[in-house]
Amino acid sequence: MAEKKITVAAMAPNEMSTKERIFEVALDLAAQKGFDAVSMREIAEAVGIKKASLYSHFSSKDELLEHIFEYPMAAIMNMAPQDMESEQMIVSMGVKGYMKMASGVFNQWITSPKMEKVWRVICIELYHDKRIKKFFEKFTGDTIDFWRSNFSIMMKHNFIKQQDPEVLARVFLSFYMYAFMDYFIVHYGTSGSFLEVEGKRLDDNMVFLVKSLKV
Repeated sequence: MAEKKITVAAMAPNEMSTKERIFEVALDLAAQKGFDAVSMREIAEAVGIKKASLYSHFSSKDELLEHIFEYPMAAIMNMAPQDMESEQMIVSMGVKGYMKMASGVFNQWITSPKMEKVWRVICIELYHDKRIKKFFEKFTGDTIDFWRSNFSIMMKHNFIKQQDPEVLARVFLSFYMYAFMDYFIVHYGTSGSFLEVEGKRLDDNMVFLVKSLKV
């Protein structure tokens, strides 16, 4: 499937602020060409504003980049359940129910075209941009810590076999890392959305893990 290019007109500009339109266009161009290859002048022309006007919304290209890699964290915080602690949810839902809930949150988080473009930019710029590398290291570190805590709670309540929770968290997340690299580096724009390409394999990995860990 050929990569789709989104124009400003296709993004219903009347429904967005100028700053939102700038972000959308910058993200679209960066996902197609790489962030370094996109100039502020090119972004302004695609939005249909003067370059000077662009700087009244984003003071620099660096600020645009910061908005790009801040987006995933803000989105996941908005989607994650806020009314219960992890231990309460694990005890009430059980391992299977909790893992299914977590998978649903992830799917909701990754499913939008905007999020896919954000991760496309992160993946293709990771190897040479220190700011994105720092973001990625923190993102993956926080995710490992989150799942290490979850697996420790499951072991505490004897829901799963006793294992090293750090190793277990890394094993569990390694398949997600593979899926991200496979899609956003190898197949982006050619084979459907992330969940269309990788979703079933991620679900199968989740089912396999739960079955393997049951006491």
